[in-house]
Amino acid sequence: MNQLNLFKRTHVVLAVMKESTVRNSASHRIAATLSRDIENRRIGSPTSGGAIRFPTERDLATRFGVARNTIRRAMDALEESGKISREVGRGTYINAVPVSGSDTIETDALYSEPLLLPKRDVSPRALIEARMMIEPAAAAAAAINATDADIELLMRAQLASTNTDIMEEFEKQDAEIHRLLFAMTHNDIVQHIDLMIRSLRDDADWLAAKRRAYSATLKARYVTQHAAIIDAVINRSPTAAREAMTRHLEEVRQALLES
Repeated sequence: MNQLNLFKRTHVVLAVMKESTVRNSASHRIAATLSRDIENRRIGSPTSGGAIRFPTERDLATRFGVARNTIRRAMDALEESGKISREVGRGTYINAVPVSGSDTIETDALYSEPLLLPKRDVSPRALIEARMMIEPAAAAAAAINATDADIELLMRAQLASTNTDIMEEFEKQDAEIHRLLFAMTHNDIVQHIDLMIRSLRDDADWLAAKRRAYSATLKARYVTQHAAIIDAVINRSPTAAREAMTRHLEEVRQALLES
């Protein structure tokens, strides 16, 4: 083998090794972020049986802006550490969560009784009215407490919601924007309330109302309203964030309850 061919092969090997290192580094960072989210109860959707469903590979790839194989390696690490369990045909779930100063507790014990509600007793009207009381304050707190990393994730979710014309995908990104705003408060109790709200947003009556109301025009208005909220957060203006969220939820209320 001449020196030129040897150089070319060495260059290719080094490039592959570098790419692999970058991918592994990204998966490690993502695994660390998700691990913290699990420990701080900032991630997952409660099911009716009390388990906490972990986001899908697709949703996480969108959130972090990486390929799904990078997410898969991060999830492998979480599974090896005992943070999550994958169940074929059922999805991925968060395991028992360690609590500082105590033994681990089961996921269905993460929720204090005053914050539990039977879904059958919560109407879409009651849910949107509750959101109008809670989410403007959460948006204001997000404008105060958000980190640069938080804002980057928020902007990615906004971009993904802007770029899709599929209702189901837009709804996922819409929910992600609101979830991130709650997470950016960095307040465990507020994030606990968000988990309850998100579980109610999956209620059949709520989903049916959203499907009836959805249109390209409404989606465009929501995107514009989300942008106003995000701009207020970026500018560290809690008053503007509160007002923008109030205007947005008023639009949501009108669209869902009058459709």
